[in-house]
Amino acid sequence: MKEPRDVGIAIHDRFFTLDVGIEDEDLVMSILAGLALYVRKGNSLKVRESYVTFSGSQEIMTKFISKPEQVGEWGKETKQILSALKKKR
Repeated sequence: MKEPRDVGIAIHDRFFTLDVGIEDEDLVMSILAGLALYVRKGNSLKVRESYVTFSGSQEIMTKFISKPEQVGEWGKETKQILSALKKKR
């Protein structure tokens, strides 16, 4: 059995927030796969994403996802961001 993963959950007012370490790419991709299943059932997502660039500025974007393929594209983008952030450390 693998080591347990650190997962943080915060529940505030209307939001359920899940925190996962960026080094745990398998868990991040599993979460995105779960969201793809949710979208495949005919649901859509409005995703608010933020991260800090190498220059120190914060990028904030909103994505509207209504097709499983869009979750796949988002997953590829997320992998690239995670990889860059891991190299930065």
